[in-house]
Amino acid sequence: MSETIILEARETKRSYGPLWLVLSVLMLGLPFLGRQRITLTNERITIVQGFWTKVRDDIEIFRVRDVVVKQSLYQRIIGIGDVVVKSMEGRTEEQHVLRGVADPVTVSERIRDVWNRNARPSGPATTLD
Repeated sequence: MSETIILEARETKRSYGPLWLVLSVLMLGLPFLGRQRITLTNERITIVQGFWTKVRDDIEIFRVRDVVVKQSLYQRIIGIGDVVVKSMEGRTEEQHVLRGVADPVTVSERIRDVWNRNARPSGPATTLD
């Protein structure tokens, strides 16, 4: 099965707030160039961020353990929020924050749907007792 793109999103300019917006305009928009780019496929979540130094982080869907939406009052008013993806890498838990995503509840539901379709254990439940 080939990898298909399900969702592409960016950290919105609204996530910077009014003061940061004024500063970035004075700096010719440079802070906006390094904002996060998020791609959700049926196999992984890819987060790319940075302007001078690019950082790419891949989260395999089968490693996702929980998805949490965080919204401050300001973020709720303007319709954005942060999506925290908790995953397991070996025996350690990692948290990846998708910052300033428009409609964060829909993004978290999409991640959950992909996990349910592709990575959720199937068959009868077993216990290790």
